Amino acid sequence: MKTYKYILIILFFIGGTISCDLDEILEEQPKDFLSPENSFTDKAGFESALAHIYLTIRTHMYANSDSRDNFDMLGMGLDLACNRANNTAYTDYFQWNIFNEDKGFVNKWWTRFYAWVYHANVIIGRAEEDGVNWESDEEKNAIVGEAKFLRAFAYHFLANMWGDVPLVLEETAAAKFDYTQVSQLAVYQQCKEDLEFAVQWMPTVDQLPGGRAPRAAAYHLLAEVNISLADYDGAIAAASKVIDDQNYHLMTERFGQWTNFQFNGYDYLGEYEAWGDVYWDLFRENNMNWQEGNREAIWNIEMDLTMIGGGNVGQWGGNFGLERWWHPDWWRQKDKNGVSNWLMDTLSGRPNGGMYVTPYADIQIWEYKDDWDRDIRNSKYNIQRTYYWTNPSSEFYGQPITIDNCGNKGDLYRHISTSFKKGVSAVHHNQFQDSSSGQGHDNGRIYKDWYIMRLAETFLLRAEAYLRKGDKANAAKDINEVRNRAQATPVTDGDVDIDLIMDERARELYMEEFRFNTLTRTGTLVERLMRYNPVVVQNGYALGDHLNKLPIPSAEIEANSEVQLEQNPGY
Repeated sequence: MKTYKYILIILFFIGGTISCDLDEILEEQPKDFLSPENSFTDKAGFESALAHIYLTIRTHMYANSDSRDNFDMLGMGLDLACNRANNTAYTDYFQWNIFNEDKGFVNKWWTRFYAWVYHANVIIGRAEEDGVNWESDEEKNAIVGEAKFLRAFAYHFLANMWGDVPLVLEETAAAKFDYTQVSQLAVYQQCKEDLEFAVQWMPTVDQLPGGRAPRAAAYHLLAEVNISLADYDGAIAAASKVIDDQNYHLMTERFGQWTNFQFNGYDYLGEYEAWGDVYWDLFRENNMNWQEGNREAIWNIEMDLTMIGGGNVGQWGGNFGLERWWHPDWWRQKDKNGVSNWLMDTLSGRPNGGMYVTPYADIQIWEYKDDWDRDIRNSKYNIQRTYYWTNPSSEFYGQPITIDNCGNKGDLYRHISTSFKKGVSAVHHNQFQDSSSGQGHDNGRIYKDWYIMRLAETFLLRAEAYLRKGDKANAAKDINEVRNRAQATPVTDGDVDIDLIMDERARELYMEEFRFNTLTRTGTLVERLMRYNPVVVQNGYALGDHLNKLPIPSAEIEANSEVQLEQNPGY
């Protein structure tokens, strides 16, 4: 809600520095610069405003800064990934044992989600004003439907992560200090109302460019919201609208631009061989968009090295640093003789080592049904667990990096931790060149059109709805749609519970799903922290169930001076 505070500051500044009547300022008609008054006059103006929201979502979720903090919604500090101090100890990103309403994470995401709401409300409200040149009601409703989808997208995070929150449905034109909360149920109901409008009017994927949410994205989100409303039949129906849509299907055969790719292995010394499988293909550059032939993609962000606005801004090539922050810096290590390793381009680049896979995501989930060597998501193409000495000057050239031959024994495992290759470029654009090896790299940046929604998740949402309805047979069928593509052992009705679905989401959607949102939505955050978060387990923290919901930021409670916002219990 700080957006509204900024408006107040701007108005104060104008009033204090210009000697004229405030009403005249507010009534002034701009003619030689863009403003809300002359921007929202036709479809193009409204599409520009929608593009701004998409850009904001991309920035907030993936590319706000060159920092691991970019990815704290994707599983960092939860059950999937943690910061690591040395071979045995982890560091606590969230500090769960003292987590409170002053944590930066809490204020950051509260403010961001309400910024999305604000911009969506501007579009929804101004679309109804006189003077807008709509070609038809259908044209207007398509714009409004898309804005309502984006508003619901923001509010579903707020409801899942906080519960009872203010529900703002109109453009806020001045500072406001009397927001009131509504129930979590009321927020979900508003999301459902917005999405039911959106699915009537949003274009289908074949009518849109990449990066813009299609109608199927609204159905996908409606399925999730209906689960939260305990409307399981409605969730099944919404998910089925996507699953049964002829525009979509799981990719079960190799596809795209990388089917002929060859690689000589992670030691870079072997014979070149055909490399990859269909799961690997899903995460290759120029393979991730529906418009590029990927019929599993529902909604992606757009990244492009060569395009203005493609996420490549800045001295170091932009901020979408999944490769940089989520993969180990094995290439920077020295052997026990002090000889430095070499950076390599192919399927590596220049990772920095900022987050590390938990034992749960590295080992436990792949041991299920003895599928370690069967599930292709755990194949050598998709996960790397062994790293090699690549400098020919090293006595150990071509050998695995181990505790016995490395020079930095105390925290070696931090530098050779497991790497999920979906977040790594197969071949880089060579924006930079390593001074030692001469190999090209992109400084840990990637230019993939990363998934926000993918059909595999839709199957798992429908499976969850079937489970909660009590229909384990159909839940197992949907889970097996995902597992069959991965060549994993099928599950039976008796296997299905919420733990299985959370585990399957980890196997399929690691580094993709908004894991924090999923765990708060399902009320499993505390349980899974206690079982799978290394910091919580090692320190024996006894976490309270109140952590299943975030606290309202203390700054927001203080700023809302005319009405008391009720803090969530336990804070």
